[in-house]
Amino acid sequence: MWILRTLVIIILITLIVGFAIYNSDERISVNLYGKQYFDVPMIFMAFWALVVGMLISFALGIVYYFKMYSELRNQRKGNKKLLEEITALRNLPLEEEEEK
Repeated sequence: MWILRTLVIIILITLIVGFAIYNSDERISVNLYGKQYFDVPMIFMAFWALVVGMLISFALGIVYYFKMYSELRNQRKGNKKLLEEITALRNLPLEEEEEK
């Protein structure tokens, strides 16, 4: 499994470096929140788009983690209540039916 993960990382790094090399002299115009920027290197914008995407995905991951942690805590509380109920049922005395 580690071989596959390493291979994917090597391919991704190669693609990123290749993209940066082939587009190093490209210039673009950017419109951010109504402000126009001219003659901005494309690799600069690609880098910041990557950083912003990573930060957003990190924030969403944290939210998902805390949501799952909260759900797991609730499940554990439910399991504890069920185990207490099972223990209480096991400890009930057995009643014999009265003969008629």
